[in-house]
Amino acid sequence: MQGLVVSLDRGYPLVRTERGEQRAQHAIDLVKNASERAAVGDIVELSGQFGQDMLQITAIHPRNSILARRELVESIHEGAGKIKEQILAVNFDFVVVVQSLGKKPLALDYLERQLVLAHESGRETLVLLTKADLALHLAEDVAAAQGAAPSSKVCCLTKTDVAALQELAALFCPGHLGVLLGRSGVGKSTLVNLLAGETKQAVASVRAKDSAGRHTTVARRLVDLPGGGAVIDTPGMRALGVLGCERGLASTFPEIEAAAGACRYRDCTHTHEPGCAVVDAVEAGNIPQRRLESYRLLAAEVHD
Repeated sequence: MQGLVVSLDRGYPLVRTERGEQRAQHAIDLVKNASERAAVGDIVELSGQFGQDMLQITAIHPRNSILARRELVESIHEGAGKIKEQILAVNFDFVVVVQSLGKKPLALDYLERQLVLAHESGRETLVLLTKADLALHLAEDVAAAQGAAPSSKVCCLTKTDVAALQELAALFCPGHLGVLLGRSGVGKSTLVNLLAGETKQAVASVRAKDSAGRHTTVARRLVDLPGGGAVIDTPGMRALGVLGCERGLASTFPEIEAAAGACRYRDCTHTHEPGCAVVDAVEAGNIPQRRLESYRLLAAEVHD
């Protein structure tokens, strides 16, 4: 029997089968291997009687895309020096990177970090700016986001912008799965409810002082949409490790990667080396200094 993992929280995975949804647990062989655990979006093989005993996940099918945050393990007990990976979603067709607008300036450094993870998946990435009606400087915010995401389309959305919502919903066409990536309070759960046309995810009120929402989603969940597609809502996360995300880094900073081809040294770090074409491009005004500084910080973490 096969199933689709549609939810994952602190308990057991919720798996959808042709007979309905039921909680499942990993077989002992999978439990022994920490890297072989089911994630939301996985197609899995199951054993057991539906509706009676808890189902067992006996195998996980190959994945065609993975969104994960990665960091270096520091604890000796957990295997210091190893890469610790938390898989957020799998088998999706595109990623929607969500940031909200309001009284605070757009968090460009965090946006670029999100984009590194999203591009690392190898899937199409869209930047969605929510709460556009609350932006004090909308044109400037959009321009800043476009500068930070030159490889992605940037869109704005409000709860009352029907045309923009319909354009976004069109991406979730039959058989297509998208995943939302963003901090707590940016409106991901509200967006899921708008796309679904009904309340699927709990939402909280917005703080008056900074127009920010509150953390409500605690589990990764796949939600079916009326158009035949589906969306994975993920909990907000402050820390997004990007260790080893070379492809994502290159796709997030294409102008720096292009300029780096003319550097004198192949292993140029774009800091102090003579003949650095990237530094020359910054000094000539072709690449913003902020972009290079952000690239350096993320590159140091990627190649840690």
